[in-house]
Amino acid sequence: MSEHDRPEAKGGIDEGDEAGRRTLDNAAPAPGKDGNHITGGHLGNVVMADTVHGGVTFHHGGGDTPSDLEDPVIASVQLRPGGTLADLVVDADPPRVMVPSGTIHIITLEARTSRAVVLDAARPVVLARRPPRPACLSLRIGAKVEPRRFLTDLDVRVPQMQAQGADFPFSISATDVEQFWFEPIARTHEISWQLELDWTCAGRRGTTIINNNGEPFEVYPVAALYDGREPSVLSSGCSLGHARGCPSLLLKDSGAPTSLWTSATSSSLPSYPAVGGPRTADASTAPPNRSEDDDPEDLQRRILALHACLAVSDPELPASWPEYRKLASLVRVLFNRPDYRGHEPQEFRALLVQVLRYLYVSGQHEPGVTLGRMIRASWSETLGEDHPDTLAATNRLAGCLLGLRKYAEARDLLVDLLPRCERALGWEDPLTLTVASNLCGGLSALGAHEEARQRCEDVLRRSRIALGPDDPRTLRAASNLALFLRRLDDHQAALAVMEETLLRYRRVLGEDHPDTEHAKRDLVALLRELGENDRAQAVTGDPPAGP
Repeated sequence: MSEHDRPEAKGGIDEGDEAGRRTLDNAAPAPGKDGNHITGGHLGNVVMADTVHGGVTFHHGGGDTPSDLEDPVIASVQLRPGGTLADLVVDADPPRVMVPSGTIHIITLEARTSRAVVLDAARPVVLARRPPRPACLSLRIGAKVEPRRFLTDLDVRVPQMQAQGADFPFSISATDVEQFWFEPIARTHEISWQLELDWTCAGRRGTTIINNNGEPFEVYPVAALYDGREPSVLSSGCSLGHARGCPSLLLKDSGAPTSLWTSATSSSLPSYPAVGGPRTADASTAPPNRSEDDDPEDLQRRILALHACLAVSDPELPASWPEYRKLASLVRVLFNRPDYRGHEPQEFRALLVQVLRYLYVSGQHEPGVTLGRMIRASWSETLGEDHPDTLAATNRLAGCLLGLRKYAEARDLLVDLLPRCERALGWEDPLTLTVASNLCGGLSALGAHEEARQRCEDVLRRSRIALGPDDPRTLRAASNLALFLRRLDDHQAALAVMEETLLRYRRVLGEDHPDTEHAKRDLVALLRELGENDRAQAVTGDPPAGP
């Protein structure tokens, strides 16, 4: 194994109604390699002061003391955007900022001693690789950069520095400073890396390790967030604005910074734990490892084990979302693997359908659509288009399409799906009834309110027969019917359905269930629209407004 590539050791399907609503060990210098000593004390290899504007230079005053000659190089590091200025937050636990691939690392070198220091060579060393996790990439405007001086392709097994002009050797002194611009490139894996700088001074040879204050530099493969021009399964779907549930919003809610950049053009290299929050080693943030050690079957077993330990298993309940977010993150990593082709066991398929439901109800429609397309294509090929699990996953995909307002595509998908469900499962099956209800939602979204109403009345009648009047899926069909009646301006009929449905929701699911709260909001909105403010206040429990 090359010394330039050092691995770390590895540490039942539901049918919800979519329309109704590392840690890496500290990288200590290898024997015989010096760290950066500043003013006689060992302060790590790169000294940062949180956010620093402008260049960072440490002056010793020059000298030929033994400590100066043992470690004669002073290094400071800054970041500068590459071709595009962007903020990148990875869906770790907790979410944290990472450096996008192509970000310029500006390394300024000067001599601590009064003697000249010859810089013989420099090499990037990959400490660890890991499959990329889901991430939010938010582009900014502007940020032109000067030409790069060195390119470093970290995807190759033994990375090399490619000089874009003058190449080593160079020399530095206390008054003659060199500045190197490195553009580390990663396309397939998250990379932890450092720079090793060989030098000669006063007959001594040594190596200085340049990294992030004792921690490795890290780089995220932005290319992994795209599949051609479309977002990949790892992308949060954010563009000019953030999508619901994206890691940037979660990080912002914690009060932590969501950007590396303090200005439009440059920023000092941040201390990653301070910016991204403390790192936690768990199922979604396992230590990085080499790509050849990443076994999709092992990852699938980890996903199943995490699912078995869920404190709250119903993705409809927001209390389950923190744990489902970890599950969804691992599932998206797994499906990003080009060599993953698994669809067994049935327990795993059921889990994936639950994850798709979580992505829908939590508002993460873009990754839900991307993952749903992949699952549907895989299961259609391996299980068949009419297999119950394929039908369930297709229904989930249609729901996320409705969430993205791709109404025509969702309608066409549901029009094809409904007769398949009726043939394979029967009209009274819960999934068949849910698909029929979702089709009503797609038709209404496209303006076909009367057709949606007629179909929904039939779905509600059949649901009451097959599932019972208090089944949550029956109640969702009733909520949909009230919505269509309201859109047709039949307010009194809508009001009657809403009031009965809310009573049943409260009795069956309780006052705090999301479906109950949603039904309450719809009823209150209609009452206020009709000028029935007192009745609206009675529904909410709010005291009457003052005079």
